[in-house]
Amino acid sequence: MAAHKPVEWVQAVINRFDEQLPVKVGQQNTHSKVSTEHNKECLINISKYKFSLVISGLTNILKNVNNMRIFGDAAEKNLYLSQLIILDTLEKCLAGQPKDCLRLDETMLVKQLLPEICHFIYTYREGHQHAAELRASASGVLFSLSCNNFNAVFSRISTRLQELTVCSEDTVDVHDIELIQYINVDCAKLKKLLQETVLKFKSLKKPAQLSVINSLEKAFWNWVENYPDEFTMLYQRPQTDMADCAEKLFDLVDTFAESAKRKAAVWPLQIILLILCPNITQELSRESVEDTKVNKKLFLENLRKALAGHGGSKQLTESAAIACVKLCKASTYINWEDHSVIFLLVQSIVVDLKALLFNPAKPFSRGTGSQNADVDLMIDCFVSCFRINPHNNQHFKVCLASSSPPTFHFVLVNSLHRIITNSSLDWWPKIDAVYCYSGELRTMFSETLGQVMRGCSTHPPLRMTPSLTFKEKMTSLKFKEKTTDLDTRSHKYLLLALVKLIHADPKLMLHNPAKQGQEIQSSTAELITGLVQLVPQANMGECSQEAMEALLVLHQPETIELWNPDAPIETFWDISSQVLFFICKKLVGHQMINSTEILKWLREILICRNKFLLRNKERATVGSGIPICRQAQTKLEVCLYMFLWSPDMEAVLVAMSCFRHLCEEAEVRCGVDEVPVQTILPNYNTFIEFASVSNMMSTGRSALQKRVMALLRRIEHPTAGNTEAWEDTHAKWEQATKLILTHPKTKLEDGQEWVNMTGFLCALGGVCLQQRSAPGLATYSPPMGPLSERKGSMISMGSCEGNSETPLGRFLDRLLSLMVCSHDKGVQIRTNVKDLVGLELNPALYPMLFNKLKNGISRFFDAQGPVPINDTNTQFVEQTIAIMKNLLDNPTEGSSEHLGQASIETMMLNLVRYVRILGNMVHAIQIKTKLCQLVEVMMERRDDLSFCQEMKFRNKMVEYLTDWVMGTSNQAADDDVKCLTRDLDQASMEAVVSLLAGLPLQPEEGDGVELMEAKSQLFLKYFTLFMNLLNDCSEVEDDGQQVTGRKRGMSRRLASLRHCTVLAMSNLLNANVDSGLMHSIGLGYHKDLQTRATFMEVLTKILQQGTEFDTLAETVLADRFERLVELVTMMGDQGELPIAMALANVVPCSQWDELARVLVTLFDSRHLLYQLLWNMFSKEVELADSMQTLFRGNSLASKIMTFCFKVYGATYLQKLLEPLLRGVISGPEWQLISFEVDPTRLEQSEVLEENQRNLLQITNRFFLAIINSSTEFPPQLRSVCHCLFQATCHSLLNKATVKEKKESKKAVVSQRFPQNSIGAVGSAMFLRFINPAIVSPYEAGILDKKPHPE
Repeated sequence: MAAHKPVEWVQAVINRFDEQLPVKVGQQNTHSKVSTEHNKECLINISKYKFSLVISGLTNILKNVNNMRIFGDAAEKNLYLSQLIILDTLEKCLAGQPKDCLRLDETMLVKQLLPEICHFIYTYREGHQHAAELRASASGVLFSLSCNNFNAVFSRISTRLQELTVCSEDTVDVHDIELIQYINVDCAKLKKLLQETVLKFKSLKKPAQLSVINSLEKAFWNWVENYPDEFTMLYQRPQTDMADCAEKLFDLVDTFAESAKRKAAVWPLQIILLILCPNITQELSRESVEDTKVNKKLFLENLRKALAGHGGSKQLTESAAIACVKLCKASTYINWEDHSVIFLLVQSIVVDLKALLFNPAKPFSRGTGSQNADVDLMIDCFVSCFRINPHNNQHFKVCLASSSPPTFHFVLVNSLHRIITNSSLDWWPKIDAVYCYSGELRTMFSETLGQVMRGCSTHPPLRMTPSLTFKEKMTSLKFKEKTTDLDTRSHKYLLLALVKLIHADPKLMLHNPAKQGQEIQSSTAELITGLVQLVPQANMGECSQEAMEALLVLHQPETIELWNPDAPIETFWDISSQVLFFICKKLVGHQMINSTEILKWLREILICRNKFLLRNKERATVGSGIPICRQAQTKLEVCLYMFLWSPDMEAVLVAMSCFRHLCEEAEVRCGVDEVPVQTILPNYNTFIEFASVSNMMSTGRSALQKRVMALLRRIEHPTAGNTEAWEDTHAKWEQATKLILTHPKTKLEDGQEWVNMTGFLCALGGVCLQQRSAPGLATYSPPMGPLSERKGSMISMGSCEGNSETPLGRFLDRLLSLMVCSHDKGVQIRTNVKDLVGLELNPALYPMLFNKLKNGISRFFDAQGPVPINDTNTQFVEQTIAIMKNLLDNPTEGSSEHLGQASIETMMLNLVRYVRILGNMVHAIQIKTKLCQLVEVMMERRDDLSFCQEMKFRNKMVEYLTDWVMGTSNQAADDDVKCLTRDLDQASMEAVVSLLAGLPLQPEEGDGVELMEAKSQLFLKYFTLFMNLLNDCSEVEDDGQQVTGRKRGMSRRLASLRHCTVLAMSNLLNANVDSGLMHSIGLGYHKDLQTRATFMEVLTKILQQGTEFDTLAETVLADRFERLVELVTMMGDQGELPIAMALANVVPCSQWDELARVLVTLFDSRHLLYQLLWNMFSKEVELADSMQTLFRGNSLASKIMTFCFKVYGATYLQKLLEPLLRGVISGPEWQLISFEVDPTRLEQSEVLEENQRNLLQITNRFFLAIINSSTEFPPQLRSVCHCLFQATCHSLLNKATVKEKKESKKAVVSQRFPQNSIGAVGSAMFLRFINPAIVSPYEAGILDKKPHPE
């Protein structure tokens, strides 16, 4: 689409960007933030090629958003976020604007975009919560817009100036003039602005003049800060036209400033205009100057007087201070060698300036509303003085003094930050010039932190928004804000500035010249511990975020070396472990709102730690044996485990990815000592799997939790970390459970967290059992402190039976009680418990669960009298059935070894006993059906389960379940009930089939009846039930032949039920032939065809199930199966074999080999092999289309023939072919002879005619040997060949037409096919018997070695 329809594609991207703005979709989450950022990047990239389309689209979006009607705080915040996103995208698109579209899009930009941007700048309101950010962002857009579209913006400014020259009103709109402050200005653009101002300044009203003066000053600084090289060049090569404009404007402004108030307003601009005239500045340094320059010299003299306090006006003194600071700041952009005169001017005023601004006894202040501006002025002065002379540190000491006002401290710290972060010019001194003051700065940090923390402890923190995406920028003191605790607030801003300073250059605070190692380590620990305390302080907003950034910088490998250069690795383990322990403790306690962001930061800390260890891998373990190190590792493991059940999917993924870094650290540490990594991290392999799954960002929350629980079940080794994580989670789960039960309207997120915790406890519970059985297992994270000091743990209590006094036992008891929860959210709770226990429980807990379920159900039968039937008990039974089915039907890794540790016989029997007395209501039928399905699954997992009395148990289950088979006895009128009943019949029979497999019947004892007789009666009972059920199925099928629609489903059910019933009869007879055959044999002669066919199926199933007949003659099986063998070999009056042929029809072809073996062995043992062969071969010939296809297919007759040849002809072939083949292979006379007759494969030396003679010779030799061996041909094979000959003659005659039969009988056929019968025998003899043995003598067992391919 992008290639063929670019406009439509770009519009689609713009629409997507619009639709995913917060104002449209609501509050942002992690996923929507990622999506929004992706949309921004797309548009920014597209704008490089389709600039006009993108800017136009964004402008329209901005216009529509600005016009939206918003109600409520949340909506207003989303509006503000959306506006910021659009403005930021616009700024980046404009910054990357291609040069070739300047003229084309200029009109559109001016008409559409510019007014919308100006809207944000004009409508700035001091009290508006987000106005400052919006104005700053809009000014950024305007700046980027003016880079390539200056003329469009300048035109608007110029037009407004022109309008104001003829305006007669006193109150004028100067907003467009203020645009000068925000636009991108280089030397040429500044000159253009000055020229325009010179032309129109005199004609403007005073408000407009003041606005121009103020705006031009800011434009100058935009130029100097963005194009410092141009300003420096101005002093190397002065520009006359620039100086002329500046001088003219100076004179105009000087004329304007007739009063002290006006002077104060214009002096800052006048000093800048003088700076733009290097030659005039040079001239002013002389004693005498030209008349035109007198006013400039006078201006400087007045400036000095006012600065020294002799100006006669406080207002002029303040203005002089501003002007002198601007002079000092501008001078730092000029190289000393280029213009030393301006520095002389600076030197003449700097002493007075510092005395005025940095006087502790009389702090500089212009009034209540100007604190921010005063601080900015002092910072500019401080930075400029440092850049002019970094070694003149008198004002530095003044600001450092603890007795100085807090403002001085704030100015000092912010000035240092600016010196570090803004050092673009080569001659500016670096921050290392003040490293000597690091001790004083650390002291300031510690004292400020203490004051802030004390202030926070006296005032409870306000709950803050967890979003860290858009933070309120606090760049300066805001004393004007109303507060009851001004000192605490100012200390917070100072603390923020100090933290930013550490972030900018950690070496400044780590500098410790001439100090001992222990002292250095102590000061570093104090600094880092102080920062760590700020991380959890979410109520301090940006300070917390900056503290994290500072700690991250401090954890860079090269910075860690400076923590204590004398012992870097030992110091690292000590201090960094304290950081980990403190943060993880807070995270585990859920004491931080923005915990996911902190976890991400912690991951970065772990990465930095591992980088440092890799750099020092030869000595990585030095000092790692201290207690805090082990405690931190344990707490980190606990923290990561507990984040796995967080409802925040991103937090889960981050925690999983952290396991990788845990493993990397263990690898480095074990590499030093050359020991397996499992000695430090016993569950290393599972942790690696956790890390690999952490890339599953695209998966859903549910799928991720299932994967997490699967991995938790694979945790094999108990450690202090995973045990403590289980215990802490269990405590939180108990609280959450109480909360959910007592507050039905709990939030969905809390409910999801409860579900995740439940799954976590189920999946990880296995290690707790192991911990009890192996308390001495050494791990890298032992419990903190002596065992006696730790809280009551499951480690030291209880037995493997699941003592309820242990947390693990209490947890399972609580879960089982929730299975019958009658709470408002009961259905949801019960469903969650059922699924989690049935699907996610650690297999090691199965025995404990089985015992608890057994005990729970056994209580129903403990009391005297009838079993209590009520909704709660029924609910418990139904939930137990569902749990057991889930558990058995979804085998988890390692489940087999634990399933057999507790018998489930008693529980299963009690379940059936309870369900039996529920009656036949709809719900009862459904429960019975589920129970039958459970029994079937139980039998599938029979090998994994343990039974005390398996045969007795299975017999009892068959007795109970067969009672539920209704057949047509249920006359329910409701079709739905009929369907449910049929489902129960089906489920019952499927369960009975599985129970009867290999089950000898065991009658109840004490009836006074002989055992065999009792077994026979029991067999008859079940067999009769199954036959009746089959008859029911047949009758219903017959009745329903003409029914369509809904009845089709019933028909399919009946077919399936019939199949199950046949299987049940087969299993029953197969395992009880001795007592059951007498009852079933008569069915083979039943007058009803359907009944006879059913019995054939039953026999077939028995054969398929592997009953062995080949050893009947010599084993005890002969007596047991005698009557069954007689039945199968039964022969009719005409020599037909009805049972055997029926088997041939119903047994699938995949089992014909086995059937052929059984039939041949069976009939040969009764000396009836000829009859079997006659019937099978006759049928084969009848079905053959022609002589060529006879016995060529994969039929049962072919299988029987092949088996006969194999069993009866092996010795004959060995004796016949072995001498011939050995002679050909090893005889010297045959070694040089070739038999190749394919012309394409002849060697060059070979002759075709000679090879043909050789082949005839060897063939004749084999043929004569075969003919001469006729006396030794096995009699069984003679019988096979004779039978084949007779069957062919007889069947071919039968295939002759009616007309041929009338004209001539066998003679006619013989005349038509004189060679057919003998040909059939020959084909079978050679193709299926002799030829395969010659071709593959080794495979046929004739030769003991494989002959060479030649």
